[in-house]
Amino acid sequence: MPQPLTAEEALRQAEAEGLTLLRSERGSTGYKNVFFNISSKRHPYVAKVSRGGKETSLGCFATVEEAALRYARTPEGQAAAAAPPVPQPLTAKEALRQAEAEGLTLLRSEGSSTGYKNVVFNSCSKRHPYMAKVYRGGKRVHLSQFATPEEAALHVARASAAQVASPQLLAASSRKRKVESEEQPPDMQADVVVILEGQFVDAGHELHQKLDSLRWSAQVYIG
Repeated sequence: MPQPLTAEEALRQAEAEGLTLLRSERGSTGYKNVFFNISSKRHPYVAKVSRGGKETSLGCFATVEEAALRYARTPEGQAAAAAPPVPQPLTAKEALRQAEAEGLTLLRSEGSSTGYKNVVFNSCSKRHPYMAKVYRGGKRVHLSQFATPEEAALHVARASAAQVASPQLLAASSRKRKVESEEQPPDMQADVVVILEGQFVDAGHELHQKLDSLRWSAQVYIG
């Protein structure tokens, strides 16, 4: 049976294998998919992975780093490491500066406990206690959860701006198509057929050139 790895040994092994031990601010252990195992004092950390909609245990370990290494070795762990990084939470000041940079207004609300419209407090989460919600098609849509009410309000403002912009873009596109249609010259169908030297000529296109360049005797039929 392999000997447990110390924290330093697990970190060195991860580096040797080219693996990334994924950190997690939401997890109580500090690592993604690593949890406390309260039933064991010798191996207080358990690594888990979700497969086929079911949570599967990868084993219990003496150090959190060794448990994180076990998860990092799985296909799921390697895929998670290759995924784009998750944006870091914004502080209240950062969210306000970002809103100003994007030209957005964070809507205040005296009737809301958070102080912002469509931002509600979620007591179930200590790290991300603020939920942003908007209405689309008469239904309330949950955007996500955030660490500060200002960041939640920023996402509400972005969603509202996108909803306002969508009809305008559609209307502009419709107007453009209408103008292009009006500028398009209608197809002309000749009502006159001319026989020049035994050849049929489209009177709307070539008649004047033929009249200037050819000696002709013509019979004109009005069709």
